[in-house]
Amino acid sequence: MKVLVTYFSRSGNTEKIAKAIYREAALAHKAGLKKLEDITPGDMAGYDFIFMGSPLHSGSLAAPVKECLGRIQSRSGQKMAAFITHFAPAYPEQDMDGFTEPVKTACKANGIEYCGCFDCQGFLTESLHEAVQKKMNLSAGSGRIWSSR
Repeated sequence: MKVLVTYFSRSGNTEKIAKAIYREAALAHKAGLKKLEDITPGDMAGYDFIFMGSPLHSGSLAAPVKECLGRIQSRSGQKMAAFITHFAPAYPEQDMDGFTEPVKTACKANGIEYCGCFDCQGFLTESLHEAVQKKMNLSAGSGRIWSSR
């Protein structure tokens, strides 16, 4: 089986998960690890199984991931699983499955078997604190959505 692990990452959290998935997949399969910006939707047709990773941005998959999902070129028998990273507990009462709707929709539209999604809490980098605080109307001293690691 030929496996592709592709991802979009701004802070490095999604990249860490992608590399871990790749290492495991490469133990038993021919596997590739590529940043989303380094592939074309047509490249995906050459793989039997695709893992696609995205951080959550403003409660949704990253725009480049959604754009790629809208242009996937598939072939018969393909399967896809998603993985998402976030700085939860910012989304404590939301169902993570709802964030994967664009993946499910793309799979259905392209005849790809959707195999599920998992989410992983990551670390919010210092450079993103101010933007998140502003978006969520939090004061600079609020530490309820992130921790220093």
